[in-house]
Amino acid sequence: MPLVTPSPGGGASGCDGARFADELATARAVYANRGAEATVDLAPAARAWFRDRVLDAYERAQLLVDCPAAPEHQRDEARALLAEAAFNGRDLGPSADAARARVERALVETERCVSHEPTVAACHLWHACIVGARAEGSWNPMQLGLPRRLLAELRAARAGASPGTDPSASKAMRAEATVLMRAPGIAGGDTGAALRLMEEASRSPGFSCTVDNRLVYAEALARSFVPARALAELRSALAYGLPACGDDRYENAVDLAEVARCAARLEARPDADPGWSDDCE
Repeated sequence: MPLVTPSPGGGASGCDGARFADELATARAVYANRGAEATVDLAPAARAWFRDRVLDAYERAQLLVDCPAAPEHQRDEARALLAEAAFNGRDLGPSADAARARVERALVETERCVSHEPTVAACHLWHACIVGARAEGSWNPMQLGLPRRLLAELRAARAGASPGTDPSASKAMRAEATVLMRAPGIAGGDTGAALRLMEEASRSPGFSCTVDNRLVYAEALARSFVPARALAELRSALAYGLPACGDDRYENAVDLAEVARCAARLEARPDADPGWSDDCE
């Protein structure tokens, strides 16, 4: 039976290993199209478009992951897409339980993926992101080894690429810098290393394609006690507007709103933390 292409909110079963690559390419295209309707001020229609494409891509990836006719290395590629859609769709419903179930499934599948050789680099990224999100805000003594484990996985996800050029469109680099900034020094935190990482990335050609690059760089500057440079980076991001390059158009629109909030708070109180770890809300 050939693989049946699902529609948003639908379901399907059955697979044909010979069509796996084509179906995976279609799922990736659906996911890449998630921000097509996004503008600087996100309208309800753009939010619905994003939600439908992310959930559709998740369902397509889930069918591929469950396809026994395909070899594991192909299914690992689908596991990476499933995990990305689950992680970035963890607030999309249709209920909190449904979103949580997608993330839990993604954790299981990325654990399988990282146990295979050669490992798909993106599986390291999304496994680390899910584990890190679950532990966020709880760096207790029982978890002092976790940041270093996350850093090791995120560096594996970068696959040796220089900052700003990693195969995950710099997501692994930004996550690495964030862990370095927010983990206690005793657990592997190193703000200076995070700043060096982001400064090198800022010289890469695609740096301005992703607003989150500017946010993480600004946070590294502020945490390095140069709030004036942090504010200048945020103002530069606002002046640049919504980037036309890359697939993260929707995420860029969301992040521009965060940039505006962070900039306003830094302008009001340059020496205070504007709430980096809470999206400056």
